Amino acid sequence: MAPKIGPETMLAEWLLVETVSDVRRRSEDPGARSRYELLGIAPLLRKLLIDGRPLLNTVRAARPEVPTEFRIRQWSAPEDGQQGEDLPYALRLGGPELVGGSEDPALPKLKYFIGARVGVVLGRPLTVLEVVKYYANVEGGVHFGVPEEKADHVLSEMAPLLLGRTTGQIEILAHLGAIVVDALTPLCESILASPLIDTRMHRRNDRGFFDGHWTADHYENSSQG
Repeated sequence: MAPKIGPETMLAEWLLVETVSDVRRRSEDPGARSRYELLGIAPLLRKLLIDGRPLLNTVRAARPEVPTEFRIRQWSAPEDGQQGEDLPYALRLGGPELVGGSEDPALPKLKYFIGARVGVVLGRPLTVLEVVKYYANVEGGVHFGVPEEKADHVLSEMAPLLLGRTTGQIEILAHLGAIVVDALTPLCESILASPLIDTRMHRRNDRGFFDGHWTADHYENSSQG
């Protein structure tokens, strides 16, 4: 049975499903994506995880029984002799190795995930939160802003040098996106299987969809894709 929550939650559920779908698309095959496409992951992650009232928390309030497990292999320093000489060690960002699998322990709470280590800057750990906020608020995902923290300054000094040469540094957003998609897929599936409806307007049809409900359009678009 659909949860008895206010009508604004119906909008939040739609937005979460569509946002996760967008993150999934942008995070696939990051090496083939443009820098602009990858940058667009930052505001999506900010909206889902970091804003003053994260969309994830809004939706989970109506579905507390659905787990969200973030499987991330936190960054660790390379062993001696494996650091390489091509990048300054003032800044190192993790790559695809950050994406955990089913065999890896999961972080069950959002606060632990956004605080997870994904690199190092000036000798200290760099977190998911810092990376997402930098790309969203400084490099232009949402705002083209002025660097404020030391980490922002280092990241912003590197970006112009890599522009047009490689997307390697910003691809971390795709790896974080893959982790988030995996964590939020059970929540999306729960919404699609039992969406919040208005019984005055929405009736289930013989195909199992609710006529006039956003999920009908979602399933229709999915079948065409």
